[in-house]
Amino acid sequence: MKQEKDALERIVAIVATVPQNNARFVSVVTIIGTVLRRVLAAEKMLEGASISLAQRTKMSQLRNETSRMIEVLGAEMPKQVSLSKVIATEEGSWWFALSETTHVLEESVEQLSGMVSRQEKGSAVRDLTALCVSLLRDHYNTYMLESRNWMDG
Repeated sequence: MKQEKDALERIVAIVATVPQNNARFVSVVTIIGTVLRRVLAAEKMLEGASISLAQRTKMSQLRNETSRMIEVLGAEMPKQVSLSKVIATEEGSWWFALSETTHVLEESVEQLSGMVSRQEKGSAVRDLTALCVSLLRDHYNTYMLESRNWMDG
């Protein structure tokens, strides 16, 4: 939880260093917001398909972290990022929902990692994108561990 709070504070600090009319930064934040909304929809689907209270609680914590990341970006850049348009489909199979969520996270990390590599080292755009990639990788690793635990019984 402390790591999440630190990450959210770092997002606010990064965004505060960039003028609101920086077109490159606004473009990247818009892409990050779109990616995070897609991840949030997948995580909502997974939470809804959870098969135990403990699992639902764990999935809820991860979903809340993604939601807060969107809220923080949206508070700083409201025209580019919002929680609107995050519609989760219902899925009855927990395993399918988990597979879909890990797939969405994998694609999201790949997409944002490609953006990081093209940005100037030390730039706010690169730092923000790298921070989001790190948080999404943490989610991916948690879900992969959950799938291993489920398969091991």
